[in-house]
Amino acid sequence: MSFTKQVLISMVAGIFVGLIINFYFISYVFIESFLIGDIFSTISSLFLILLKMIVLPLIFVSIVSGIISINDVSTLGRIGIKTISLYIFTTIIAISLALITSSLVNYNLGDLVMPAAPVTNIATSSNTNIILSFFPENFFSALADGNVIQVLVFAIFIGISSSIIKEEIPEFIKLIDNLNKVFNKLVLLIIKLTPIAVFCLLGKTFATQGIDVFIPLLKYFTVVAGVLLFHFFFTYSVLLGLLTKLNLKIFFKKLKSLLVFTFSTASSNASIPFTLNTVTKKFGVNKSIASFSIPLGATINMDGTAIMQGCATFFLASYYGIDLAFNDFLVIIVTATIASIGTAGIPSAGILMLSLILSEIGIPLEGITLLLGVDRLLDMMRTSVNVSGDTCITCIVANSENLIDVESFNNENI
Repeated sequence: MSFTKQVLISMVAGIFVGLIINFYFISYVFIESFLIGDIFSTISSLFLILLKMIVLPLIFVSIVSGIISINDVSTLGRIGIKTISLYIFTTIIAISLALITSSLVNYNLGDLVMPAAPVTNIATSSNTNIILSFFPENFFSALADGNVIQVLVFAIFIGISSSIIKEEIPEFIKLIDNLNKVFNKLVLLIIKLTPIAVFCLLGKTFATQGIDVFIPLLKYFTVVAGVLLFHFFFTYSVLLGLLTKLNLKIFFKKLKSLLVFTFSTASSNASIPFTLNTVTKKFGVNKSIASFSIPLGATINMDGTAIMQGCATFFLASYYGIDLAFNDFLVIIVTATIASIGTAGIPSAGILMLSLILSEIGIPLEGITLLLGVDRLLDMMRTSVNVSGDTCITCIVANSENLIDVESFNNENI
């Protein structure tokens, strides 16, 4: 049975069991204290602890490894600068769209709002000190304190420094690469526990709160899906229209097979070979551009993931009764953009990286498990947006360098 089916079955089963308990058995002490309070709570909390355990080491080695892999930028010159600039620009656009849209949505949580313990975070600092608070005075203190954004910034410095002297430190580069593989494998192992965690979390949620919690989750899903579709059709169309003269209808038509593949795999990394083949053969992009831009995009271009993170942050802030200020907006944009560099191109990595943003805003990480029931389908959708963004930027850069075969691009039979 596929992982997607496992998660969907767990979601339905968890909702069903939770509602049965809420309707008929919630008054029984054994059910409330043992099944819900001990079994469901312990398993879902254990899953959350495992996520917390891996997130900081993962993001550190992923960002360092990702930056080191961009060493070709020095030789590719303007091509590298164009590609990276456009990737970062579209990510900022994506997270901004998510924040603007989410700020206009009223989830009407009412009595479902959960109290959140006050958390000190950098977003509560004064405007003057926000930027300074991004930089760690002591990396190990930042690591021990769980100061995510300082760890991110330190990782960027280490990655840049390592990239400059890459030829002199092959052992360190190999160590980082191996650690990155180990942590990514560990993420996959933890993610395998998702069906169990989803069942327990949704069972607990619906048992204690009833069917009322389903409507806000459905609204959250609709908001994320809506912003993903808007970004996919509008943002990429505008960029292609302004920066190239390529036919938009043909572009989106030729994306179909790629979208089907990425939707099924929910993995940017797994889609790299197929994406490269599609971009070079169907879109006529020169291999010299595609071989650099596509793997790089799978590493640092996560528009769909950024959209989910922005919408999820707003939803969970509403769920815990936390009002987001302007400073919080800045933190979300900066953290989501930086985190996109280190987000592994594997299934459900985006939901793991969401904990980075929540930690900085002061939103309890327990809220992540609430989203897991609907995240698998959203993960498939946002991966399709991520890869579509890679393809769009690759075509733009190739067109600017006259390294795209327009005849092949316009040939709808390929």
